[in-house]
Amino acid sequence: MRIGVIGCGQMGKNHLRIISQMRDIELTGLVEPDNAIANSLATQYGCTAFDSVEDLAAHVDAVTIASPSITHASIGQAMLGRGIHCLIEKPMATTEADCLALIAEMEKSGALLMVGHIERYNPVIEQLGSILSTRQRVVALDARRMSSSSSRITDVDVVMDLMVHDLDVALGLIGSKPVHVLAQGIRGEEGSHDYVNSLVRFECGSIGSFTASRITENKVRELQVTTDVASIQADYTRQELFVYQQSKLAPLGQESGGYVLDLTVDRVMVRHAEPLVREIEHFANCVRQKRTPLTDANSTLEVMRLAWWIQDKLEENDEAKS
Repeated sequence: MRIGVIGCGQMGKNHLRIISQMRDIELTGLVEPDNAIANSLATQYGCTAFDSVEDLAAHVDAVTIASPSITHASIGQAMLGRGIHCLIEKPMATTEADCLALIAEMEKSGALLMVGHIERYNPVIEQLGSILSTRQRVVALDARRMSSSSSRITDVDVVMDLMVHDLDVALGLIGSKPVHVLAQGIRGEEGSHDYVNSLVRFECGSIGSFTASRITENKVRELQVTTDVASIQADYTRQELFVYQQSKLAPLGQESGGYVLDLTVDRVMVRHAEPLVREIEHFANCVRQKRTPLTDANSTLEVMRLAWWIQDKLEENDEAKS
């Protein structure tokens, strides 16, 4: 399979690194508007720096698109229209109309379209999903994704930059539609929301609390899931998973009136792996086997709709304050 990479910023460079090391995959070429960067990377990875996506299209079976978000729709449609399979880094596109246009082009061409929601390929989330599949009902979910300011992504707010990862994970784990949304946020120096907290109620009755920040000095990537029988804590970065369960409640004695809570804590073994490697491997396997990806375009559209809903609530609150 011949694959090209479109967009060679930080994420695109990671794509180049991983694809160049994959078996049965030929890293054919790349497209990057900065000629110096393009030529340097092409030399480093032994591939061709093409002048345009149209030039690249004639030489590949599939592409990964890691260009600025606003270009995803036009590039994706151009590639899909030529029958080229696409892995588009999140967000799929910046508007619902563009997302629907990508889906329509995918269905028309028969090419595969996958969206790079990387945390779904984190081994800790795979293990968490296995635990929840044992008929545990999610009562509540609390996601915290926080870090300091970064110049890496400037074209979207913190909802699309960071929170969208946890919205995707939540929809995948809970498997129910959101029915009510609340949101509050703080705007940063550039004018976009850099700190957002959102509360989401799902049709099944579960509640999700989501906090995302680009102005918090320490990096946090944590998920706490409360089920009807346990509390589960996941750390995305460390790829650690702990399950807390109450085994018994024993009285201390009639005079004291107190109780001893016997709590068991189990550390679930997680086989560590780089999520982006698993994401790109999944994409390649889905292309070969003609399978629907885990993060396919239609399910991703529901994630985007929830993210836009949260953004709308933020705007409503800002208007109410003015």
